[in-house]
Amino acid sequence: MTEQSVIRVLLMVVLFRQVAVCWCLLVRDWPGWEHLRRWKKPKRRRRRPKPYKKPKPYEGLTRKPVCEACLAEAEAKEGAEKREAPPKIERERGRRPSVDTSMHFCCEEKCVYYGWLGRGNIIANGHPGGKRWRQLKCVVCGKHFQETIGTVFYGSSVPAEDIMHGIALLCEGVSPRKVARVYKVDKDTVLSWLMDAAVHSEAVLGYMLHDLHLSEVQMDELYALLSEMRGEEGERGRCWVWAAIDPISKLILALEVGDRSLAMAQRLVHGVVSVLAPGVVPLFVTDQLAAYTKALLTHFGCWVERTSERSGRVLRRWVPEQRLRYAQVRKRRARRRIVAVSTQVVFGTAEAVRGTLKALGQKINTAYIERVNRTLRAHVPGLGRREEGLAKTESALRRRGVLVVGYYNLCLPHASLREPLRQPIPTKGNGSPKVTVQIGSGS
Repeated sequence: MTEQSVIRVLLMVVLFRQVAVCWCLLVRDWPGWEHLRRWKKPKRRRRRPKPYKKPKPYEGLTRKPVCEACLAEAEAKEGAEKREAPPKIERERGRRPSVDTSMHFCCEEKCVYYGWLGRGNIIANGHPGGKRWRQLKCVVCGKHFQETIGTVFYGSSVPAEDIMHGIALLCEGVSPRKVARVYKVDKDTVLSWLMDAAVHSEAVLGYMLHDLHLSEVQMDELYALLSEMRGEEGERGRCWVWAAIDPISKLILALEVGDRSLAMAQRLVHGVVSVLAPGVVPLFVTDQLAAYTKALLTHFGCWVERTSERSGRVLRRWVPEQRLRYAQVRKRRARRRIVAVSTQVVFGTAEAVRGTLKALGQKINTAYIERVNRTLRAHVPGLGRREEGLAKTESALRRRGVLVVGYYNLCLPHASLREPLRQPIPTKGNGSPKVTVQIGSGS
């Protein structure tokens, strides 16, 4: 290196040093320097543990929450009580009927015997045209109808076996278009199977699930997308699927579809209360959604009078019953992942909650309802993470969900209804034998 190059390097170093000194002197006096310093990454401080605070007793509500489902049910009961039962028809002459028609009623709404079972007004009228289904007749109004009325088989020319297999495919998550292509029928025909089977499934579940003695109930909501467009920008519709399960028998007790609001939480809790035995108050476990607290207070609350410490007045408050036990599972997320899980007892004492769960061999968790959510995602199109076939409306999604609930509770091989098991059925191959459940009264 020559002397000239060495001198150039030294001059460049001195120049850079002088520029750096001048820049620091000028920028420190600039009024916007403090604004730039705010963008520096702050140092992470260790979180100090919060001091323990003794939980305060629940003060209660000044007004009782209103449940629309309870009001509608009360009105329906009042209308049913006003209706008197018609006299039972006894046949004194002729041959005794060989066909039992006690489980059928007249389908004519104008008839006095409409909706009444076992009143002796229904007789069998043979098989018209040599068809499979029997014809029935009401001796009061003279109405003729098929014995499959109110079911998916009524008025259908498709074989009953094909209809049953098609409904089984729908319950397993196959889209109606694929089922229509398999059985060579129209898509609207398969949709009619779905609608009729959903109505029938809901009626059967309401008839079989009643007077249940449960120890614990877990509830949760599941996010779902709809294919219909809403709003001016054409965004896809969104809704939530609410479900409740018994962790012991794995029974799905109720299912509702709607928005994430207090009204939907009250409808879900009302569905659970409708299947419980009178006087039974199980332990409820949910996530941290605040709507569950008010929904449980709606159905398991009572009025209590308290004296105010400040004014001395007597205050009337709606508070939870002493038998009510309610715990929440709180999840803290960061970057769409669960990083911490904590539990909290909202109603009742911690000792009572632990005692109930200890007898069941469990802890406060929502693992069972989360597993059922995974099952619903697999069987109901539109609930999957990347699903092609989405339901168009909330009512269509609810029909599909109700059908899957009936399939899950009554058809899949598990001991949900606590009935005696049949003999194991050997499988083809080296697999373990399957065990089926004998469906009974469901009590």
